[in-house]
Amino acid sequence: AEDYKKFYEQFSKNLKLGIHEDSTNRSKIADLLRFHTTKSGDEMISLKDYVSNMKEGQKNIYFITGESKKAIENAPFLEKLKKKGFEV
Repeated sequence: AEDYKKFYEQFSKNLKLGIHEDSTNRSKIADLLRFHTTKSGDEMISLKDYVSNMKEGQKNIYFITGESKKAIENAPFLEKLKKKGFEV
């Protein structure tokens, strides 16, 4: 896990660019991406892990983007979903 964390720190920008530019390998690249969530603390998780963590009955994947993690922590959109127990 620590080795992947180091790899991701070095190449995350390339992976994010690749997901847009390389349609042939998009699904393979998507498996490599990691995201911060409202329930992951300081760690980042894969989309696959996010989906497996989804609350029973949750049909959608929720996400929010912003300048920084700190900048979006108190967004009204986020608060509503957290109250429902959804991971964003």
